[in-house]
Amino acid sequence: MNGYTSGARRSRASRVLILTVSGALAVALTACSSGRGGSGDTGGTDDSAGTDVTQFALVAPENESDYGYNQAGIDAANGAAEELGIDVTIVPDAGYDNIETVLNQVADGGAQFIVAHASGYNVGAAAAAAAKNVPILIQDAGEEENVPDLIAAVKPEGQEGGYLAGVAAAMATTSKTVGIVVSADNANWFAMSSGFAEGVYSVDPTIQVLYTSVGPAAYADAAGGKTATEQIIASGADVVFGMGDGATLGYLQAIEASEGVMYIADIGDVTPGLNDTSKLLTSVRWNYEPAYVQAIKDIEAGTFGESTYPVDVENGGMYLQETDALTPEIMTAVEEASTAIADGSITPTIATSADEVAGIIAAKGE
Repeated sequence: MNGYTSGARRSRASRVLILTVSGALAVALTACSSGRGGSGDTGGTDDSAGTDVTQFALVAPENESDYGYNQAGIDAANGAAEELGIDVTIVPDAGYDNIETVLNQVADGGAQFIVAHASGYNVGAAAAAAAKNVPILIQDAGEEENVPDLIAAVKPEGQEGGYLAGVAAAMATTSKTVGIVVSADNANWFAMSSGFAEGVYSVDPTIQVLYTSVGPAAYADAAGGKTATEQIIASGADVVFGMGDGATLGYLQAIEASEGVMYIADIGDVTPGLNDTSKLLTSVRWNYEPAYVQAIKDIEAGTFGESTYPVDVENGGMYLQETDALTPEIMTAVEEASTAIADGSITPTIATSADEVAGIIAAKGE
């Protein structure tokens, strides 16, 4: 399902360094992450010819144990480093406080490119990029935020992945009721939810779609996630699409305790968090690797900041994880929908609020 194919690898091997945020971060980066840059100079761009990127970094608010957004970013950074044969420094658990300082320290440590892996980092990233003259990839921003050689955005097209998940859910449900649980009032969650509802209705508009939120910003609320999922299941849903980060742990607990209920995850691979992996119908996987690789190539070409990098069905950045629960019939339907989304004959709606999601659910595909 993933149409992305890795390009030719460079001859040099990659190296991954994982650091924690502390007062000694800058020292640790300088000592351990000078990589294959030769002179050990800090990051920066040569406006006339671009920069040969030999080392880059990703800074994330949490770590890969969320089975979601942070896992996806970290996995993609490692994958991009391996594909290109360069070094990567991973800085997980950075939180949101003093992020400009953290990004400045990462740049001082030699990173020639930084992925600021949270939309809450965008303001600090812009300041750090300007101060250190290092290109930084930000999240979920428009073309107007791009700054040549310094700032570009990566933009997931979550509505596309949500649509594919809706097709799978509609073909898997036996109760003709499916549910959506989100952990926050988040633009990506809204878009995925609207796409999901439209995907469900493309198969059967008589299916009931339920929607609930753990809270306005309950990303890591596992207990709240468990309660919200239990309520959706009690209302009759036998397929649940969960979007959560840390709240996902609660979703999984509720799913495993409920007989006959299947789960659709988002962004990452939740199988390590399940005792019974047969409960997983699929996951809407976000693969940032194509975006990271292209961004690095653009830095080297001197064109970084001229465009936004999509994470979508067409470039293999948005796809459904294959599982034993996806029957050949479901797989065929998902492949057909993927092709239609890629060629533009299906354009899932991007909801921007819970009210818009509710309206799409109520319209039942009309």
